[in-house]
Amino acid sequence: MKPERQEKIDYQLQIKNNCCQVVLNAFCADFGISPETLLPLAGGLGGGMSLGEKCGVVTAMIMIAGLSYGPFDGADAQKKNALKEIVRTLNARFEEAFGSSQCRTLMGNIGQKKYDLTQVQQQGKRPCAIFMEKACDILEEELGI
Repeated sequence: MKPERQEKIDYQLQIKNNCCQVVLNAFCADFGISPETLLPLAGGLGGGMSLGEKCGVVTAMIMIAGLSYGPFDGADAQKKNALKEIVRTLNARFEEAFGSSQCRTLMGNIGQKKYDLTQVQQQGKRPCAIFMEKACDILEEELGI
């Protein structure tokens, strides 16, 4: 991951923004969007949409893919299908790394010590930082940003 993204993640973790906001903030500059504009949209998306459902990190990945592939006319089937395919790829890569993209499952796996959290714990970060950092790696690789 690009060093400037890591710095943005670390700062957002310090100010206790949610997982979706942390990942979105790491990519705001790539799209010329200010964090003040974008981050409020993600306020309720952390914690699996505040319901333990789809991980906020994955939701952020999908939003970033939309920024990358849009804007487009809803009738543009080619662009719509390309976006759908990249969303599937992003989700699959995340699930391949962590076994799920559901927040409550991921949190349960943390509790069962299914992930190596040594590095994030040594750095004093909350455990789900591993998901945020991996998401940024996946986005950089898949979207080329």
